[in-house]
Amino acid sequence: MKYYLLREDMQIPQCRYLGEIKHCNNWLFIDPPVVYMEPCTYTLDVINEGVSVDFSLAGYTSVPVLSNKARDALIGIPEVDEPYRNMVLEPVTVAGEQFFNHYYVMIVETQLDCVDEARSDFEKYEINDPVRPDRAGEYRVFLNLVIDPDKAQGKHIFRLGKHLGALTVSEQVKHRLERAGLAGMLFEGVNGESRVVC
Repeated sequence: MKYYLLREDMQIPQCRYLGEIKHCNNWLFIDPPVVYMEPCTYTLDVINEGVSVDFSLAGYTSVPVLSNKARDALIGIPEVDEPYRNMVLEPVTVAGEQFFNHYYVMIVETQLDCVDEARSDFEKYEINDPVRPDRAGEYRVFLNLVIDPDKAQGKHIFRLGKHLGALTVSEQVKHRLERAGLAGMLFEGVNGESRVVC
């Protein structure tokens, strides 16, 4: 199975930019605790008005936000059909819009240590790192990221262990989202065919 980083398309002209999710710690959406918050509808603001898209990264933690159309395209993927096991889609209202259940926050709970380190080029935080000693052993940056598909265990949507900003999806997810004609997302292959920095 092939894998891809799911990124926001920053080249869309006059695209709107979403702010942070209100009244909660936004880092919890990137690294959810074992006992997570009660299901609810969240609210976020718009930093800059503009064209709305089907996939955006909101606020300082880059929380993924999907449109209803994007969510529907993912129905049939195990991680979506079995909520609270691998990922959760919770409704979010965008300030100034009157659409309930039109957008969803994507909370990805699955974290996999599946980097093919022999084929990747990376730096890690050291034990005595002067800025982030608390992250010793975690990846600081990838100058080239390659995923080992065997270690990905057949999962379709996950965050990269020790580098949680890397939201990764399978080829099946990529094809579903592309067939739906959605706007706002880019896919970068992490299968070794080209250099991917993250």
